[in-house]
Amino acid sequence: MKLTAIFVFIMAVLALFVGHSEADPKVNVKSIKKGGKIIGHGLRAINIASTAHDIASMFRRKRKH
Repeated sequence: MKLTAIFVFIMAVLALFVGHSEADPKVNVKSIKKGGKIIGHGLRAINIASTAHDIASMFRRKRKH
């Protein structure tokens, strides 16, 4: 969760600097949306894998030493 917060903070700071540096930016909005979707799917996959690991760990038999 902290990694996501740091990522969002860094992206917000970069957006502030880029927004003020160019008056008429020529950015392909479709590519940004596509990249956002890919990143979103990747983060969802990581979240699902983490949840599956937590559930499996909960039901896994504990070894006694």
